[in-house]
Amino acid sequence: MKRKTRTSLIICAVMAAVTALLMLLPDGYLNPFSRIPREQVRIDAVDNSALMPIGIVYSGVQACQVTVLTGQHQGQTGAGSNYLNSALDKDKLFVPGDVAYAMVQGADDNLQVTLIDHYRAGSELWILGALAIALILFGGMIGAGALVSLVASAVIIWKLLVPLLLDQVNPIFASLVTVLVLTAIIDVLVAGFTRRCAVAFLGSLAGTVTTFLLALLLTDVLRLDGGDIPYVVPLLSQASLSVDTRGLFIGMMFIANSGALMDLSMDVSVACEEVQRHCPDITAPALLKSGLTVGRGVLGTMATTLMLAYSGNYLSMLMYFAGQGTPVLDILNLKYVSSQLLNTLVGSFGLVATAPLSALAASLLYPRKQGVTPAMPSPAEKRIG
Repeated sequence: MKRKTRTSLIICAVMAAVTALLMLLPDGYLNPFSRIPREQVRIDAVDNSALMPIGIVYSGVQACQVTVLTGQHQGQTGAGSNYLNSALDKDKLFVPGDVAYAMVQGADDNLQVTLIDHYRAGSELWILGALAIALILFGGMIGAGALVSLVASAVIIWKLLVPLLLDQVNPIFASLVTVLVLTAIIDVLVAGFTRRCAVAFLGSLAGTVTTFLLALLLTDVLRLDGGDIPYVVPLLSQASLSVDTRGLFIGMMFIANSGALMDLSMDVSVACEEVQRHCPDITAPALLKSGLTVGRGVLGTMATTLMLAYSGNYLSMLMYFAGQGTPVLDILNLKYVSSQLLNTLVGSFGLVATAPLSALAASLLYPRKQGVTPAMPSPAEKRIG
């Protein structure tokens, strides 16, 4: 057990170091506005006289008096501008006492402050810290591995996958490789270099390949081109219409479902390992049957989990359709609804492939222990029988 813990600690430390090095990679798409210093500022006073209400949104500029809280201009006051564009999902209004995140430039006696949004990074770090403590207290080294894998996944996507996509690398290939790499990293961080890890990886691999092939096929069947993915219009404008939206949609599909596949394969792997540990003389067919039983039980909830995850994200859209009396058949034929429905169905097919193949891998990789034979009944037990 000590050797296992030491190995897990080494793996976590190595992956944490690699993640830290990846975070040091420079961002290749910075512009002059990106280089303007960002600081925290406190809102001291606001002037809403230049705002024009348009329904429930506003257009214009909210003038603010602010005090800079961080950086070389700390403690200085200046005039801030909050630009509103009649967009409810992006606009914000400040009140005195708010702490905002802003671009600060200019001389000490003439600061120019452009307000970006409310400052939330501090609270987000506290929440992440609370999650880290909970994971480590409950999961020990496995929890620490889960925490490192969470951070590593975010960094790999931001520092490696996103730049590759912006450099117009095939989005399907780049996303598939990213999913496979993340699956291997996460399984190793959680289970170490063990049979448990190998079983989980093979099961996830089977589900990922299934998801990949079905995404390629069914996207054409439903005539989906990725035109409804978030921010696709400004992305196309930024990239001079050179983004493969269909390929990006497919890549997003199996990235979104990869977590559920990893969950299911690891569930089956851990369950089969425990069965084999408590019953070392179990045969491969019996272990396969146990794995299939576990897989069926988990599959019943995991498929529903995908549906609830996507419907939860689009609950407001469903409310809108229901409120205006849109027929269900009309809803099912809309492009953006079909996209999310396909996402859920393809992920569910991946789960159906992952469960039995994880059980099969477990039955092959968790061998019967050498020198252990089934216990023979005693003469007394034979007589009782």
